[in-house]
Amino acid sequence: MMCARNPFLLPLERKQMESSPDDVQVTAAWRLHYLACICTMLATLWTYDYVTLLYKEWTFLLRSRWTKVKALYIIARYVPFFFIATDLYLTFVPNENPDKCRMLIGIYSCFGVTSLTCSE
Repeated sequence: MMCARNPFLLPLERKQMESSPDDVQVTAAWRLHYLACICTMLATLWTYDYVTLLYKEWTFLLRSRWTKVKALYIIARYVPFFFIATDLYLTFVPNENPDKCRMLIGIYSCFGVTSLTCSE
């Protein structure tokens, strides 16, 4: 019986399907590295979008009247920027202090809940 070819297998997995624990750790490390690179790329593109449209958007927002909906829009539009910045900080900065780590995860969670609440 032939197995379906999985295009998402990493080169280490393609060479040897029966892996030692060291190979599994290397594979997991590479997957985390790829994920970190993808998150960085998305954050860069998103930041570029914010920077290029910021002047037009704020010109429009400041000329219109202030309402609750406008405040929700501003929160929903700009809180994810801080959410992603906190996520990237948690991903790339090694932190051995458990209290600081808990505080950062709490901040990250608050940004996520705020963003979700305002967008819905």
